[in-house]
Amino acid sequence: MSEATVAGSPELAPGTSEAFRAVAHDELMRSEIMESLCRAEARAEEPEAFRTTVRWPLIRALLDEAGTHRVRLANGLVFEVGTDSRIEQALLLSPDAPPDHVWEPQTTKLLLLLAEDARPALVGGAYIGDHALMLAQALARWGEGIWVHAFEPMSSAFERLLRNRELSDVRSLRAERLALWDTSDEELALEGPPALASSQPAGDAVDGETVRSITIDDYIAAEGLESVGLLMIDTEGGEERALAGATNLLSRPFPEAPSCVFEVHRDYVDWSRGLETTDVVRFLIDRGYVLFAVRDVHGNHSMRDQPIEVIPVERVYLEGPPHGFNLLATKDPDLVGRLGLRMVEDVSPKLLFDRDPSLHHPVGGFVNKREENR
Repeated sequence: MSEATVAGSPELAPGTSEAFRAVAHDELMRSEIMESLCRAEARAEEPEAFRTTVRWPLIRALLDEAGTHRVRLANGLVFEVGTDSRIEQALLLSPDAPPDHVWEPQTTKLLLLLAEDARPALVGGAYIGDHALMLAQALARWGEGIWVHAFEPMSSAFERLLRNRELSDVRSLRAERLALWDTSDEELALEGPPALASSQPAGDAVDGETVRSITIDDYIAAEGLESVGLLMIDTEGGEERALAGATNLLSRPFPEAPSCVFEVHRDYVDWSRGLETTDVVRFLIDRGYVLFAVRDVHGNHSMRDQPIEVIPVERVYLEGPPHGFNLLATKDPDLVGRLGLRMVEDVSPKLLFDRDPSLHHPVGGFVNKREENR
C-alpha cells in the first residue's frame, strides 16, 4: 500500500492528469469550475482558509496548463489574465460573478465620477488596463476619438493591455509603451515584478528591459492636445517625476487644470513628518491643488453601495508597516460635495477587514462584508 493511501489521499487514477489537462484547456468548462469554486468559498465556514488552501491552488493548477483565463466584468469589458500579479490574482479570486471592477473598487468609482466632465484622460502605469479600460469605456460616450492615453513601460504588461483592448473592442484608448518622467527621450531601466516594476535611469550597463521616457507636457504638445482633464498615475515610485513632467499642465488655473489621482508609497515617499510635508504633495499644493487620501481596498471587493471616503492629507493616519495608497488632487473647490464624497479624518486610507475597525473600516462599517482578498 502506498504512503498516499495510508495518509488518506488516494493515488490519482491512470489518465487523471490527461483529463485535468483537457479540462484546463476547455474555456467553458474551466469557467464553470472556477465559478463553482467561488460559490463554494461563499458557503465555507472559513472562507479565507478555503480560498487559500482549495480555491487558489486549483485555479493556479488550471492556469499552469491554460496560461490565461478571460474574465468578463459586469460592464462587458473582458480581461485576459494569468497569475503574474496580485491584481490578476485578485480578479481571479473575486467574490462576485461577474465582478464590477478589476482592482481598487473605490478608486475605480472615483475615476469614473471624475471622468463624467473631465476629458481626455491620461493614465501612467496602465498595466493590463485595469483602470484605463474602465475610463476609456466610460469616456467613449462622448463620441469617436481617443479619450484615454495609456502609458505602460513593461513589454509583457503592454502586450496584455493591447490584448484586453482588443477583446473588449475599446477604440477610445491609445496605448503607448513609454514611461512618464520629468525629462523626455531618456533611457530608463525597469526593475521589479509585473504590476510592481519601477523605472530608473539606465546608466551605462543594463542587463534587463529598458524603455524611453516622455514628459506629459511634451506628449500633450506633440499630440496637439488642448488640455487633459484627468491624470491617473501609478508608476511605483515614479509619480513625483511624472507629475514634474506635467508642470505646465498642472500650473493652469481651475477649471483648465486636471484632477489627479496618484499613488504614494512609504518605500518611495518619506512621510515621517506628515504627508502634507512630502515633496510630491508640496509640489501640487504650490500649484493650487488641495489633496485627499482615498480610502480603498487593495483587491477585488465590490463596494458599489459604499460611499467613497477621502481624508485631508494633514489628517491621515499613517502608522503601520510600509504601505501605499492613492491621493486625489483637485483645484475644484466644490468637487468633494459635487461628487458626493464622504470626508473623514484621523483614519487610515487602507481598508482592511481584519484590522481595528475604528481605523481601517469605512465609517459605519462595511456593507455586505466579506473576507478581504489578500
